[in-house]
Amino acid sequence: IDGYDPQTGKQLWTYEQVGGNNKTSPVPVGNGQFLIGASPGREGDNNELAKKSNGLFEVKQQDQTWQPQFLWTNASPVPSWATPIVYQGNAYWVNRVGVVYCLDATSGKGVYTSRIKESCWATPVGLGDHIYFFGKNGVTTVLQAGNEFKFIAENELWTEDAPPVNNIPTAAEDSEERRRSAAMFSRPTLYGAGIVNGYLVLRTGSQLYCIHQ
Repeated sequence: IDGYDPQTGKQLWTYEQVGGNNKTSPVPVGNGQFLIGASPGREGDNNELAKKSNGLFEVKQQDQTWQPQFLWTNASPVPSWATPIVYQGNAYWVNRVGVVYCLDATSGKGVYTSRIKESCWATPVGLGDHIYFFGKNGVTTVLQAGNEFKFIAENELWTEDAPPVNNIPTAAEDSEERRRSAAMFSRPTLYGAGIVNGYLVLRTGSQLYCIHQ
């Protein structure tokens, strides 16, 4: 992990004792602290290093020296595509089979572990008293925020017999390799979610959905 001066681009510090597939984004949580997620990757080759790379990371400046370090790590939660989040004092990870890990954000100790209907590629969102987990196949699971697993609702963005239209057919790709890759993702997938002025905006590979109460 490297840190840079945003004005000059100068490298300020580096931390090398991390590993695994760091495809999730570091999440700033204030006071120079970041939530970091890492997975072993598809083949699982980086399992041991990944276990040591999920946790709360802190960067402090003392005099002219920067000090990066993990405040805590936890070997249990392993993210897939969804970036872990911190909300109302707890940290949430979702693994590739839809297991939700809730940890105390200050200590890293486990609060609960439970499974939802789908794995998530979009990053969860905390709003009010709820956490929204956006399943890759279009099912949003709503949980109560807090120290107990409490299921609130499930909502389907689309159904099997009425999926969103994929506007880029596999046959349109210009090489066999790209056609094979496109075929792997031919089913509709929920990739991203965000909240803007009270509206929930969801994105698949070809469409945007805007939801409002």
